[in-house]
Amino acid sequence: MLEMKLTVSHCHIDSSGRMPPHVLAKVMEAAVKRQMEAYGWDRETVEKKNIALVVGWTSIHIKRLPRLDENLLVRIWPGRKKCSMHVRKYAFFADTGETLVSAAVLFLPMDRASRKLTAAEIPVLPEVVISGEADVPSLRRAFPEELPNRFVRTVCAYEIDENGHMNNTCYLQWADELWAGGHHGQYEPRSIWMQYINELMEGQTVALGYAVEGQCLYVRGSVNQVDSFLAVIQYESCDVPAGGRDRLQ
Repeated sequence: MLEMKLTVSHCHIDSSGRMPPHVLAKVMEAAVKRQMEAYGWDRETVEKKNIALVVGWTSIHIKRLPRLDENLLVRIWPGRKKCSMHVRKYAFFADTGETLVSAAVLFLPMDRASRKLTAAEIPVLPEVVISGEADVPSLRRAFPEELPNRFVRTVCAYEIDENGHMNNTCYLQWADELWAGGHHGQYEPRSIWMQYINELMEGQTVALGYAVEGQCLYVRGSVNQVDSFLAVIQYESCDVPAGGRDRLQ
């Protein structure tokens, strides 16, 4: 198990004073990089073998979002490998010991030249099991028959990561911003499920079809009618005053 400590600063929060889900995902990304480096799979090795671990599915469960100036303890540990997929589990704790967030991610090895999944060997870390850990993401989620709302985005250069495609945290940001546009600061996400189906590259135009059922957001991102990602985010209302920051700040 690897541990990281982090103090939530202004660069981590949105205008409500909370750490949004895509920033949680960035912290998770930093944790898995640090863990793989500890096992000899650093950037130099990735470049030499031309193999990268890419995210296939993500599941995040949020008790509450971290807030400005909170001291966090972030833990990451390996779960049991699922077929060809590497499993990582995560937990975020406040300095009081309160569990704020738990998550699980399925990673797949990708050949960086062909851009296809590969059976190449990547270090398999010994499985760790912790009581209360997040379940491995389900591979499928039910979706409404119709996604009546439409929005279009174009992949920008700053959204491209070192693997040459749009970073997985940006997909989550795109989805969450569809909800935030009409409910900013009034709700917090409680559960997030993401499936990353096809890479998105700089300059691509992405059609976002989405629907809201109660407090649940369903998003399908596609390019030329071919799915790129799916997202299901369940929200819960929270008490936020007109000034923007919640009363626990």
